[in-house]
Amino acid sequence: MEDTMSSLEQWGYVLLLLYSFGGGYVGLVTAGVMSALGKMDLWLAIVVACAGNMLGSSLLAFLARYQKKELITFLSKHKRKIALSQIWLKRYGSWLIVFSKYIYGVKTIVPLAIGFSRFNLKTFLLINAFSCVVWAVIVGLCGYYASHWVIILLEKIDAHSYIVPFVLLGIGICVYLLIAQASKKVKKSL
Repeated sequence: MEDTMSSLEQWGYVLLLLYSFGGGYVGLVTAGVMSALGKMDLWLAIVVACAGNMLGSSLLAFLARYQKKELITFLSKHKRKIALSQIWLKRYGSWLIVFSKYIYGVKTIVPLAIGFSRFNLKTFLLINAFSCVVWAVIVGLCGYYASHWVIILLEKIDAHSYIVPFVLLGIGICVYLLIAQASKKVKKSL
């Protein structure tokens, strides 16, 4: 465990930058927890995650704008999602850029839809920069302040480590039952 912690201290900011290109929450929440443990600097982690997210979203928009033909063939399975994002862009405008940072699955499609549309890229870059700063501060601070509960949970798990396999088995069974129930409903509706 100590080797992992020292590796995260050493390479944590680089991993956070790369992970934030896709707008991942987990990396920034982990950085917040590591900051609470004194292994990382919270504000530096927030700046790194913000920069990574800003670069990733901007790169997707520019790729969609200037490499349309190549990207469309690559994204042929996601045409409906992109079309829906373009409809949302017309309906909600700039607010979609701000709120898309918090919606899983939409946060990578919206920059592509903006690149494919006639939306002004300079406007997108400004709104995206603002959105990335707000996203990084909110998620980073939530991770930092929620770390107290995470630390307590990890201490309890460490004290009762023999229970962990049973809890994981129970969670697995519950997930299996939920999936089985949902697939029965889908089959009935067809």
